[in-house]
Amino acid sequence: MKRIVCALLSAVALSGAAVAAVAAELDPLLGTGRELWKMSGEAVLRSIPDTFIWMDQAKSRLRFNARTSRAKLSLYGRNVQEAIFDVRNGQVVALSVSVYNRGDAGDIEKKPFEAMLDELRDKIQADVGANLRPQSQNASVSGSRLRSQVWRTGRGDVVLRWSLSRGQPEYIAVDFYPPGKAPRSLKDAIKTSVGSSELEEKVKTDPDGSRYMLLPMVDQGAKGYCVAATVERVLRYYGSNIDQHVIAKLAQSDSERGTNINKIVDVLEGSQSKLGIRFRQLYRYELDNFNDLKKIVKEYNSVARRMDSRKIDLDDYLFVLGRSRYLDFGRLMKSLDFKVFREVRMEEKRDCREFLEMVRENVDNGIPLCWSTFIIPGVGDTDSSEFGMHMRIITGYNEKTGEIIFSDSWGAGHEKKKLKNEDAWGITVNLVSLEPRRK
Repeated sequence: MKRIVCALLSAVALSGAAVAAVAAELDPLLGTGRELWKMSGEAVLRSIPDTFIWMDQAKSRLRFNARTSRAKLSLYGRNVQEAIFDVRNGQVVALSVSVYNRGDAGDIEKKPFEAMLDELRDKIQADVGANLRPQSQNASVSGSRLRSQVWRTGRGDVVLRWSLSRGQPEYIAVDFYPPGKAPRSLKDAIKTSVGSSELEEKVKTDPDGSRYMLLPMVDQGAKGYCVAATVERVLRYYGSNIDQHVIAKLAQSDSERGTNINKIVDVLEGSQSKLGIRFRQLYRYELDNFNDLKKIVKEYNSVARRMDSRKIDLDDYLFVLGRSRYLDFGRLMKSLDFKVFREVRMEEKRDCREFLEMVRENVDNGIPLCWSTFIIPGVGDTDSSEFGMHMRIITGYNEKTGEIIFSDSWGAGHEKKKLKNEDAWGITVNLVSLEPRRK
């Protein structure tokens, strides 16, 4: 089980040194040209043993990540942070290699970043031939510049992508496609292509009453990118080719502290046309200031008295720093009895009813929901012993059992999980829909 998303491992320093000889290499596979696009995922596993794992139970994506693997992997003689093979109908259809990304590797200065970029550009040029000039593609989203160069060859298409703005390097990636299959432009690559009329057919119904969708899986890895990974998965479900590192760039995500929910809301609202989506905030738990918290504690203590449970004294969670008083919100929330807190939330009968109705309506229309929740020890499928915040995806419901069906962006085994309606409502903080603009 992965640790939860919003307070994770510290960033790892990126090494500019050459890859150690013991690292597995991607280059021999790429050198086979057209043969790579005839390979199965299992053939990739045999060719580069003990390096990749399936990201989902459907075996549609193979992933290597340097922070979560004991193995090392190289491309063009350099250690890579992540590599993902996309597999469709049993065959490899794309390979995306993250040579550098800030979330996994930590911050680096502009000069070594540009040196790395120049080195990769030279290696790709040498590989495809000196006479083939790349096509430059750029896009601007939410004030951030995204850049790429594309080489189209008879063996396959190669795309070099990067982002560096205001002197802050974000990522360098190299993508490989079968001949003629690279996106026509960077703008097309990040924009959704599936229309809303195509979504209902994506909804599955099981004999037990479950109605749900299966979204492309993304593993956020050992970093606080739950929001970025969630948005990537929803946009990929709609046909976008965006990745979590682009989202992290736009939302200014932090690998340890995660993403400010207000920032991602601003980004998505302001980028609806360029991403090909309609943004709607369906629900937001009002917890904006100290007065909101005092009200919740008062309601909690009223229910606790009725349930013969321990009451909360807000003063126990205040501390003084300098001349100011602060609240230890995490310690306060961790101390709550979830049964009592859930009962407090259930008294919001109208909001709870509307929440469940919105879930059913959107799922029936094939629209997944970005679901921001509290992480409370002992509630749901998490091994966390600490209170936290997390974003996951509501993908379905079951009226017979009274359950919400959801997915976490933690890789295989987290595609379809269930939580009782009352528990799901008890931990809900935000509910957002991203719908495709195309009809």
